[in-house]
Amino acid sequence: MPSSPREEAREPEEGPRLVTIPQIPDLLEAAGLKKVGPARIRQLAAEDENWPKPIFERGRTRVFDWHAVERYFRNRTLRQGERTDLKKPKEGRQDGGQQ
Repeated sequence: MPSSPREEAREPEEGPRLVTIPQIPDLLEAAGLKKVGPARIRQLAAEDENWPKPIFERGRTRVFDWHAVERYFRNRTLRQGERTDLKKPKEGRQDGGQQ
């Protein structure tokens, strides 16, 4: 029994919900988002600069905050059918990528 009314009204703080890539497809579906396979999620994590940073990483294991991952998928712009092989390489090399 709480000793004061303040303790009774206090709810536990919700921290980050930690998830790994194999858990994300089912969580996406449960959240009402399009289910994306683990291989595509790994590709997004490797290539998309907007992908959330892992909370923990050791070896090949990466743990992400579910709220950040869900926000990423809700705000992601889909460009189905867009040819990514025709995009110009990112600037930074003066010689245009040729050696």
